[in-house]
Amino acid sequence: MVIEQQRISRLEGAYEQVDRRLEDMHQSINGLRAEMDGLRAEMHQSINGLRTEMHQSINGLRTEMNSRFEEVNSRFNTLIVLLAASWVTLIGVMIGLYFK
Repeated sequence: MVIEQQRISRLEGAYEQVDRRLEDMHQSINGLRAEMDGLRAEMHQSINGLRTEMHQSINGLRTEMNSRFEEVNSRFNTLIVLLAASWVTLIGVMIGLYFK
């Protein structure tokens, strides 16, 4: 009977230790979850900031490319006009020399 009481006492003591350890593990897990939630929120903020920065950079490049394209297109049109004027002048000179 005394041995059984000692065994029961040991089991009760072990149960109390397991209960405390489980509570400690539960608190640790809750702490880790809270930390993960904070990290997740921080990552979302960083990603959204990077997205905004990338969109701004892309829009800036798009605007710059459009202005450069318009500049090149304007120069090309000017070159075509000059070539056409030169060709007309050359043909006019040749016709003038032929009928002279």
